[in-house]
Amino acid sequence: MTWRDESPRFLPYEVEGEAAGGQVSPLLVAKVAAHIWAARKAYLARLPVAEIVEILDRAVGLWLEAGSPWLEAASRRIAAVTPYCEAMVRAGIQRLLEGCRKDAMLALLEAELHDPGVLDAFRPRPGARGSHRATGPTLTTHIFSGNVPGLPAVSLTHGLLVKSANLGKPSSEEPVFPALFARSIAAVDPKLAAAVAVLPWAGGDTAVEAAAFKASEAVIAYGSDASIENIRGRVPGGVRFVGHGHRVSLAVVGREALDPGSLRDLAERLAYDVSLFDQQGCVSPHVIYVERGGAVPPEGLAEGLAEAMAAFEQAMPRGRLAVEEASAIQQARTEAELRELREEPVRLFGSPGGTAWTVIYEDDQTFVPSCLNRVVRVKPLADIGELPNLVRPISRYLQTVGAAMSRERRDRLAALLAPLGVCRVCSVGEMPHPPLSWHHDGGFNLLPLLTWTSIEE
Repeated sequence: MTWRDESPRFLPYEVEGEAAGGQVSPLLVAKVAAHIWAARKAYLARLPVAEIVEILDRAVGLWLEAGSPWLEAASRRIAAVTPYCEAMVRAGIQRLLEGCRKDAMLALLEAELHDPGVLDAFRPRPGARGSHRATGPTLTTHIFSGNVPGLPAVSLTHGLLVKSANLGKPSSEEPVFPALFARSIAAVDPKLAAAVAVLPWAGGDTAVEAAAFKASEAVIAYGSDASIENIRGRVPGGVRFVGHGHRVSLAVVGREALDPGSLRDLAERLAYDVSLFDQQGCVSPHVIYVERGGAVPPEGLAEGLAEAMAAFEQAMPRGRLAVEEASAIQQARTEAELRELREEPVRLFGSPGGTAWTVIYEDDQTFVPSCLNRVVRVKPLADIGELPNLVRPISRYLQTVGAAMSRERRDRLAALLAPLGVCRVCSVGEMPHPPLSWHHDGGFNLLPLLTWTSIEE
């Protein structure tokens, strides 16, 4: 396919001319929904799931080949409309899509369905009598957030794997990637892409969203808790709803990982987790807890982390800030400086001449949510067993815990945190990149979209 750097709107071919440059209306949404519903019925619903995986893998491959025009165009255009630098957008999208290849899709299908063939025909199920078939929604509406570019690929992949037509609403903060990803599917298989549409209506347009929700059998939404609850309240009864709201994450470093010879590598991995996409993702750490008793004290790790964050800033500068964001960072720094002047056990490490990154070391173990934009606190622990009580007040929001420690102690930590709702424990350096098959917000990805039919013997 010849590359064309087109508008971020992606529509089925029959209505594209009608909508170009026009306002998205309830009538247009209804027309688009009818078209992608028909395209699903004519083609997507008949495709074996193994073929869908192959098509999506080829589309993702277009983004990952050397000098990919898709990746370059997305990086350039997203950097132009978001605060993020082009290098960070490119690196983040590339890493995310590397986790969406064929093997990852098959792993997701097998983890949740055991036999992906249940999406194609009636099949026996382990431990269940008779034959069973899973059916996805005829149409799924996705309400995307704009904090992390590339994430809509995951949500659209989920929808297509269960043979659903997909209507996506991009965030006004990042309207570029969803449409480009849909176009890359069209470059591989136009008939499959005909079951996907991306329409940039204004967030909270209740008339437009009512038309979208009415046409849908499922709605997936990403955003703040307030926006999720607002959408949930307007989704009609009988329509499946999956909402992903506000979450926070943290990292824990065990004493055995505090070796002077590997300190630099550890600090670089932590700096990556904190700095990628300026800490805006729900998997970005707000606080790093460091166990005492290692060869390097917690304060020494904070100092090494500051050096690593300065190096990351050189490679991938932090994005532009709104006035209120810059003010929040200044306030956090000022409070730390005053406490340091009062000779409290606090040390401030900050980028010189600006607010590009901030590391605050403090003995106070209380979990303090970050104001984001590369502001992280380092706090000491006597033992990892202290952590559950420290994070219990924010347990409903816990998402990911990055761990640097022995495997045995990591497993112990996970057992302590699981009752609090932590849904993912991973190595530091991997926090921004959950696998496609992870339990997002502690649940499944495909199963909530499916209905099941059984033939009893």
